[in-house]
Amino acid sequence: MTAPLTCAAIIAGALYRAGVRYVFGHPGGEVVDLIDALESCGIRFVLAGHESAAAFMAGTVGRVTGIPGVCLATLGPGACNLALGVACARLDRDPLLAFSARTPAGRAPWLNKQNLALHELFGPITKWSVALDGARTEEMICAALSVAQRAPRGPVYLTLPADVAIAPDRADGDAASPPVPEEARVDLALIREALNRAKRPIGVVGISLDAERDSAPVRRFFAATGIPYVVLPQAKGVADESAPGFLGVAGLGSGDASIVEWLNRSDCLLGVGFDPVESSQDWHLRRPVYSLANGPTGFGRYRPAAECVGEVSGLLSELLAGYRGAPDWTAEEIQDARRRTEAAITPPAKEGARGLSPFHVIRALREVLPEEAIATTDVGAHKMLLAQAWRAPQPGTFLVSNGLSAMGYGVPAAIAASLVRPDRPVVGFIGDGGFGMMVQELETARRLGIAPLLVVFCDRSLAVIKLAQDARGIPHRGVDFAPVDWAKVAEGFGARGVAPAALTEVRQAAAEWLAHPQLTVLAVPIDESLYTGLSY
Repeated sequence: MTAPLTCAAIIAGALYRAGVRYVFGHPGGEVVDLIDALESCGIRFVLAGHESAAAFMAGTVGRVTGIPGVCLATLGPGACNLALGVACARLDRDPLLAFSARTPAGRAPWLNKQNLALHELFGPITKWSVALDGARTEEMICAALSVAQRAPRGPVYLTLPADVAIAPDRADGDAASPPVPEEARVDLALIREALNRAKRPIGVVGISLDAERDSAPVRRFFAATGIPYVVLPQAKGVADESAPGFLGVAGLGSGDASIVEWLNRSDCLLGVGFDPVESSQDWHLRRPVYSLANGPTGFGRYRPAAECVGEVSGLLSELLAGYRGAPDWTAEEIQDARRRTEAAITPPAKEGARGLSPFHVIRALREVLPEEAIATTDVGAHKMLLAQAWRAPQPGTFLVSNGLSAMGYGVPAAIAASLVRPDRPVVGFIGDGGFGMMVQELETARRLGIAPLLVVFCDRSLAVIKLAQDARGIPHRGVDFAPVDWAKVAEGFGARGVAPAALTEVRQAAAEWLAHPQLTVLAVPIDESLYTGLSY
């Protein structure tokens, strides 16, 4: 007689059938049975240097592939360390399943070592928090996968005690009910009327859509209507950034003053997947937003003037069929806005006393790297500039944390993208502050045999925080640190370390990496005074 499957085996099988091939994490004794079940089922467990990095990696896999990424930790401190990456997936709309151990129910009332109220901790930062108890396990995993993928996409947290993991599943018992989706509005007629009477409409392209499927219809719509448009950072590549109607990137505080001025002059903001989670400014509160999205986009007291929820490609086709408007914007006005943005982010020199201009480093790498290259970025001054200065020609080629804006994202995202897109060159842009947080993941990348190019902007400071201090008239405190020879550090991990002193050397190093890919850290000296066009 065949022995019944354990709960761990059932979890592994359900994940494999859903398309999961990697689980990222850092183990504890309480999760070794689940790891063994995963590996036995054909799912590779990827040891990360830190649980937060594992969650970032899993979120990136979810964003790139559309299949929920999976991360795993032990109970107590391991679970707590997952929280940053899980919260990132929540606000960056990445489908994710986060597993951890928990204290067995029979011991929880008596032993408090490493015993935390984990579901109370993760409840506010996930779409659903589930305590697996050995009953109807496959049903629970399938429900969790569905919730994670349902718009707006996001994380589901599941706990599994060690004794439940090795026990056979039970068909009896009550399965926890997944959250009920918010009721969707269908206001397409109102949106069509508003757009037809608008004289100065502007499109706002965001992440509440399917980037791969909807990109071509988005591009056709704006080409056919002549409506100018902006994109939000996480939606870069969805719309055509080389088309005449492209105004630039909004919502990031780099050279977007003229763009925000345009948004504030509009009489109709057409949200095409626009999710306000990406905007820290108030332009979407000042002007009416008419939203087409794959899920409800309201938050708190904010609601769009009208909203239609569904498949964005189909909604755009219907809207285009009934569009009779004619925007008043002229080609000269649009070109002038683009020139003003470019001028705002372009520094007066290519290098300064302390290093190179970050703008020119970005442009030099964009010239060398191919169209299909995937760029990831950490959070900091370089992210704000990169989102504006880096052209993303295709969807899925620009990966950034912008909903949560979590430092530490850039390196794990580059590793995960390299793992699941081995046919694409991957370049990560990281400030030296963020790189110091995640430098241990160089060992992870080397062990996996992947070869991203990691460009470290070495300005020895937290330049964005200085902007906030300057705005308040506060001295620069707690924002500068001693220089580190990151090229030598990289060599200590077995990676190639390069410290270019000129833009020609930056180009040369990138070209050599393309010709002979290997894990490379390009530690570029940056003069922070050459960051221009930034605001906090």
